Amino acid sequence: MDSLGQMKALSRWAILENQVIHRCYAFWMLGVLVDHYTRCGLDTGGQGTGFSGNAALAFCTSIAETSVKPWTEILIRGFGNDQTMFGFIMLGAYQDSRPARQGEKPRVNLGLKDLFVFAVYLMMALPFAQLLHLVFGSWAWPHAWGDLPSGDAIPTLSNMWSYDYMRVNSLTSDHRWYLLMVLEARILLWVGEKLRLPGWLQSILYFIPCVVPVISVGDVCADSNAPRSLQYVMAWIFRTFGDQCPVYQSWMHWYLAFYVWCFHGMRPLVALVSKRVPQGEGWAAIALSMSMIMGILMAMFHYPNTALESGELTWWAPLEVGVDIIQPSLFAFAMAYFPLDLAWWGNTTLGCYCFHFYFKDTMNVVMSRMSDGLAWDPTGMLTYLAIVGVCLFYTTFFGPFGHYLLLSPMLLRDRVVKYRKRRRTSLQQPITPKAEAHAVQARTEKP
Repeated sequence: MDSLGQMKALSRWAILENQVIHRCYAFWMLGVLVDHYTRCGLDTGGQGTGFSGNAALAFCTSIAETSVKPWTEILIRGFGNDQTMFGFIMLGAYQDSRPARQGEKPRVNLGLKDLFVFAVYLMMALPFAQLLHLVFGSWAWPHAWGDLPSGDAIPTLSNMWSYDYMRVNSLTSDHRWYLLMVLEARILLWVGEKLRLPGWLQSILYFIPCVVPVISVGDVCADSNAPRSLQYVMAWIFRTFGDQCPVYQSWMHWYLAFYVWCFHGMRPLVALVSKRVPQGEGWAAIALSMSMIMGILMAMFHYPNTALESGELTWWAPLEVGVDIIQPSLFAFAMAYFPLDLAWWGNTTLGCYCFHFYFKDTMNVVMSRMSDGLAWDPTGMLTYLAIVGVCLFYTTFFGPFGHYLLLSPMLLRDRVVKYRKRRRTSLQQPITPKAEAHAVQARTEKP
């Protein structure tokens, strides 16, 4: 079964690919939870170049306390950082570019899978947030809604379904942009395929907007004369990070271009490199160590950096993009030799991704209180292990539950189709005299 619950006939090489992808996804999803639940780089303060005109704070605010050892926070920041997002994009595009037979060209098959992903993207803003709030109360609801232009705090919403909510829906689901980015990339790849554009030309064309000095286009939410109904719909579809809903955002297009590069170039690159790099468990351990060390170094650098997000300080972009390609690549190489099966975690990342963010404010409080309670540990390692352990517990139980709840309509449909097929096959089978005699005997025997 793939991540959407669909049965796939896989060859031996495809099975190995899936095992590696599951192991990487399991680790990177854990990194996303650690990142969000400790609020690493989520908060802003002061004038700068981050989201909404404010610079992103260069630390994890949930554990930024004197009671927490500084190396504990660095380890936490190194666990997630930007390699998780680039890694997901890299292996997601690699998986999507898998041909029917090894050696063939990749094809983009837009279909129900993409429609399902878009539907999930919309539901993450409405109604998943509202339904979870009705079930879990304040546990699954933002504790604050930001500030008004006057500087006063935005009051608690009186109507969870009105434009007052839609205007700030990014506070419940701003991380959903990833699904929209992948969908847009697949549509552009499909257009390029229909126009018979070679992969190298698509990679160049779709990269051009990244270097054009245009930050955003088509922000209807900023137009006070636009109809409220139009603003509502546009905010539902395009709202991410703050109070804007532009159709095009330059920072998101960086990730889209990277997806296109990986879709066309990753498999040829892997085929070329795999023949030249040394193989074996020892080299895999070295690659894993190098990946983790790079994570620690980027933890000291990435969070204050908004080169891709803001379009400024772009001279740092080659360093950030370069490291974010090398680090997950080394990790993926190491996972080819990892001895454990992590399919349970790696195959349920969609559910973890969709539902974890609603609990982030509550989990921020949990992480802060937990770090205060473990302040007596002089090593600082208990705080680190406790935070990772709580996130691992979520990815083991709650994430998979949400995943299969999300896929339940598709799984139920498959069961109904299989049942009807078996039923139709049994009715079409001819009844032999021997089978008829057995049926008569069964009806006449007493229970």
